[in-house]
Amino acid sequence: MLSNVTVFCFMASYLVAFGLELARFLRKKSGYLRPLIFMFSLAGLVAQTAYLFNRARETQLPPLLSSSHDWLIVFSWLLVAIFLFINLIDEELSIGLFLFPLVLALVVASYFVDDVTNALVQPAIRSWALLHASLLVLGGVGIALCFVISAMYLIQHRRLKQKQNFSEGFNLPSLAKLARLNRWALMISAPLLTIGMGIGIGMGVYVRKGAQAISFLDPVIIVYEIVWVAMMVSVIFILRKKQPNQKHIAQLTIWTGGLLLLTVIGIQILTNVRILNYDSWHSYYSSPNGESLESTAERGIS
Repeated sequence: MLSNVTVFCFMASYLVAFGLELARFLRKKSGYLRPLIFMFSLAGLVAQTAYLFNRARETQLPPLLSSSHDWLIVFSWLLVAIFLFINLIDEELSIGLFLFPLVLALVVASYFVDDVTNALVQPAIRSWALLHASLLVLGGVGIALCFVISAMYLIQHRRLKQKQNFSEGFNLPSLAKLARLNRWALMISAPLLTIGMGIGIGMGVYVRKGAQAISFLDPVIIVYEIVWVAMMVSVIFILRKKQPNQKHIAQLTIWTGGLLLLTVIGIQILTNVRILNYDSWHSYYSSPNGESLESTAERGIS
């Protein structure tokens, strides 16, 4: 049964879970909705796990290496797994309202990027490529969490300043706890992205020596570099001041997270549908003779 799982199966589960989160926010008494949210989220995660397992079996590659489509699915899988873990620890925390829109955006984006096996994953660098992709996705998840935590911080800051009261179904931690969580997420994400980018640069130099050259003008690489610079500015700002302005840090990480989402969603979609006329290494793969994989596949079929 799970061998026939499609993207729509788990996307529908997450849509229902997000709808229930909205209902929980709007209703004053919504305790009965939490088990339903958890159940639909868990069902979606199980279906998504089965989908990734089937994809890995078809492509004979780990999902992080097989295609942009699978990479985005793994990204969203990690966010849902984090949501379920947090939900078990603190059942009242309204993090689903912030995480599920990101999850749904990643899943929807996976429809618009290629699911063709990456031709540049050579056996000689496969282990390094897996480490590179793993560090980037973990660092990306960390930045996405910074984005979510910062949004929660700014909402809670305004809520307390204006003395606003929301429904019982909308609970946020204290500003001090949110600032602490944001700091930890940023400090963990920074080395992960830095090491991941360093490995990627090393692989790029290695592959440039072969027939399949990689250009460092790849739009995805450029935006990742911009995200990294913004992230390092945030880290330096935190380390240099004993008591940094947490609101400014939250605003800065909102921009950093937004740039990351632009990278993993927007740029990859634009390069795949050819709006950006550029053969991105991360989202539009070429065969050794320079033809696109789509052209190669069409020629093979004909």
